Amino acid sequence: MTMTSFTKVLLGCASLLFTLTLGTQTTEARESQFTRNGTGPLYWSTYEYQYTRNAPMNEAEWKKNIDWIASDYKASGYDMIASDGWIEGAQHTNENGYILSHNDNWQHDWAYWSTYIQNKGMKLGVYYNPLWVTRSAAADPTKTIVGTNYKISEIASSADKFNDDLYWVDVTKPGAKAYIQGYVNYFKQLGVPYLRIDFLSWYETGTDKGKTIGVNHGSENYQTALKWMQEAAGDDMELSLVMPHLNNHAAGELPYGDMVRINEDLAHGGWENLSGQRQNWVNSWSQWANPFQGFTGFSDIAGRGSNMILDGDFIRMNTFKTDEERKSIIQLFTMAGSPIAITDQYSTIGNSGSYYKNKNMLELHNQGFVGKPYYNNGKSFSSDPAARNSEKWLGQLPDGSWVVGLFNRSDGTATRSVNYLKDLGLTESANTTELWTGTSLGKLSAYSPNLVKHASKVVKIEPEGTKLNYAAEVATWMGGTHFNNNYAGYQGFGFVDGLGLTGAKIVYAVQAAEEGDYALTYRYASASGMKSSLHVSATNDKGVVVQPSRVVSFGSTSAWQTWKNQDDRIHLKKGVNLITLEHTASDTGEVHLDGLVLDKNRLSDIDYSLLQNGDFESGDIRGWSEWHPTGQTAKYGVDSYDAYKGKYKLYFWDTKAYKQSIHQKLTGLPNGSYTVSAWVKETLYGNKPTTVRMELSEYGAKALYKNIIPSKGYQRVQATVNVTNGSLDIGFYVDSPGLTSLQIDQVSIEKMD
Repeated sequence: MTMTSFTKVLLGCASLLFTLTLGTQTTEARESQFTRNGTGPLYWSTYEYQYTRNAPMNEAEWKKNIDWIASDYKASGYDMIASDGWIEGAQHTNENGYILSHNDNWQHDWAYWSTYIQNKGMKLGVYYNPLWVTRSAAADPTKTIVGTNYKISEIASSADKFNDDLYWVDVTKPGAKAYIQGYVNYFKQLGVPYLRIDFLSWYETGTDKGKTIGVNHGSENYQTALKWMQEAAGDDMELSLVMPHLNNHAAGELPYGDMVRINEDLAHGGWENLSGQRQNWVNSWSQWANPFQGFTGFSDIAGRGSNMILDGDFIRMNTFKTDEERKSIIQLFTMAGSPIAITDQYSTIGNSGSYYKNKNMLELHNQGFVGKPYYNNGKSFSSDPAARNSEKWLGQLPDGSWVVGLFNRSDGTATRSVNYLKDLGLTESANTTELWTGTSLGKLSAYSPNLVKHASKVVKIEPEGTKLNYAAEVATWMGGTHFNNNYAGYQGFGFVDGLGLTGAKIVYAVQAAEEGDYALTYRYASASGMKSSLHVSATNDKGVVVQPSRVVSFGSTSAWQTWKNQDDRIHLKKGVNLITLEHTASDTGEVHLDGLVLDKNRLSDIDYSLLQNGDFESGDIRGWSEWHPTGQTAKYGVDSYDAYKGKYKLYFWDTKAYKQSIHQKLTGLPNGSYTVSAWVKETLYGNKPTTVRMELSEYGAKALYKNIIPSKGYQRVQATVNVTNGSLDIGFYVDSPGLTSLQIDQVSIEKMD
C-alpha cells in the first residue's frame, strides 16, 4: 500500500474471531483520570490538511496552525495539538527504532515541537501505533529493542506488513513487549499525554472490506498488545483506539483504552458524514457509519467512571452548509461526551470558528457531562437502530439538573419534544434555559421546538428544592447493568436491571456543597424472592476514596412493578463525587434501580452519645479497653499529631513486631440495624502486616471484620450489623511485623432503623 492507506479506508470484515453478543457490558473497563472525567479532550489535528492533499503536513504549516490555535482557541480550552496519519515518510528512527519526527522532511524532531507547544501553554498529541515498525528500522542490524539485545528485525519483517513502509510487530516474539511498551514510554518521556492508535482492526484480523490483506494476528494477540500499551500508559497517557472491530460490544477494548472510535472517518465532512452515509449496522469496523448512529449504538459503554469515551472523529466546521448544521455537530458531540477535535485550519476556518467556542456548550464538556439517547426498549444496544432515538438525548449534571438535546435529522421542518414528567420523572415545572444563547425560557413542564432541517436545540432544566433526583437510566452502567422499561411504575423513561450479576455497577456523578454526611434514598424494586444487597462506595473525581465500600440491604417487593424507597447515609467530599453501587461476589439477590435521591443539605454532625470517647478528645482511651499479648508492652497512644478532626487521635505503632487492639462494648442497645464508622489511616514503612481491621462482635451473630488498607490520607471504614441481643463490641486490631502505623479518629455508631 501507499500513503493513501492513511485516508483510513472503511473496513467491512467478513470473518471475525469473536461471536458478537450485543446487549450488556460485562467486561471490567480501564479506569483512569480520563475516564473518570467522562469526556474527551479539546484539541486541534492536522487531518484536514493531509486528507485534502493526501500528503503529510509540512513544518511551516504545522507552526502556523499551532500559533493560530494558541492565539484564538487556547483560551476556550483547546490545549492540545495532535498529528495525524500520513506517517510512512517518517523513517528516521533512534537506536531503538522509534520515529524521531512526523516526517523526515521536518527540520525539527518531536522533542523540539513538544517544547515549543508547551511554551505556548499547550501539549503535544501524537498519532502512531506502537505495533508498527518502520521499514528502515527492520532493515538496520544496528537497531535493537530497548533494554534488550534483540534486533528490531526479530519481531517484524516484510512478511507481515501493514504497507510497504510499515511492518506489524509479532507479539509472540521475544522482545515484542519491550518494544511496544518502550514506544509508549518514549512518547511519554517527550511530554506526550495523548496517543492516537490507528488501524487496530487490520492487526486483529488482517482483513479490509472482507478481503485478506495481511496476517490474522487474532483476538488474543490483539488484546495482549493493548494490555501492554495500557500498562505502559498508566494514568499519565490517554489511549485513543481507532478503527477497532469492537467485537462483543467492545469487550476487547474496554479494559485497555480510554477512548474508542465509533464511526467511519471524517473524510469530506459535512452533513453527509454526520448524519448520512450507511444507516444499518454491520458486523465489523465500522459497525456504524455516522456519528449519530455510532454514538447511540455504543452509548451504554460511555459515562463517567471506568467506561469508554466515545470518539466521533474530527470536525471540519467549514464543510457544513448552514449554521444550524454547525450547531448540531457541536451539540451532538457534547451530548455524547466526545472529544471536540478541530481540524479546520487558519486558512480554511472562515467565519465558522465561533461554534467551537460557545461558553455554555464548553461548560457542559468541562463538567464531564455525558448524556444518553432516549431508549425505546431494553434492546437498546442491539443492531436495531429503532431501539433508541438518535434525535433525543438526555443527561444530568452533578448538581441534578437535566440537559436535553433535540435534533432534526430530516430534510424538512419537524417538531421534537421532551415531556418533563414522562421523560425526566419531574413532578412539577422547572426553570428552563436555551443553552446556545443562554436565554431563559421560564418555568416549563415540556419543551417542543419546531426545527428546520438539520437544526437542533439544547436546554438546561433545573428542578427546584433540596432533593436532588438522579435517574438510573442516564447514569453510567458497567459489568452487566442494562436499560429496561419492561415493568411499569418507574419514573422517567426507564430503569436499570442486571444488578444481580457479580461485577455489575452503576455510577452517579453528584455534587456536594461541602464535605460531610448526606441523606440518600434509593428507589428500587426487588421481587426475586430472596434478600438483596449491593455495595455502595464513593470517590472524588480524582479517584480518591471518600466513602469506603459497605453493604446496603434491600427488602423484597411484591412484584417488579412495585417500587420502594431504601434510606441510607453517605459521606461526600466537597465538589463532584462518583457514587458507585456494585453487586460484589458477597452480595445476593437482584435489584432493579430507578434512581437515587440526595438531600443537598449536609446532615448535622454525628451524635456520639452511644459511644464514649469515640473522638478521643479526652486525650486518652477513656471508655475503651486495650489488649496486647503477655510479654509485649502496649503499642498504642493518643496524641495531637495529624488528627482527622479535633485535637486528638488514637494510634498503634512500633518498629518491631507487635499485636494491639482496643475495644468498647455497648450494652442496652435497642435491637436493630447499626452502622459503625471511623476515620482511619494505615501507613506502611516496612513489610505488609498480617492483619489491620475494624472488628464488630457480640451482637448476636458471627463477628464481622472490616479490613483496612494502606492510604496516603484518612479514609472512612464503615460496616453495618443487625443487633439482636442488645449489645455490640467495637474494636480495632493490628498484627504487624513492625513499622505499621494505624491512626484512628471519629469512631461513631448510628442506628439505621
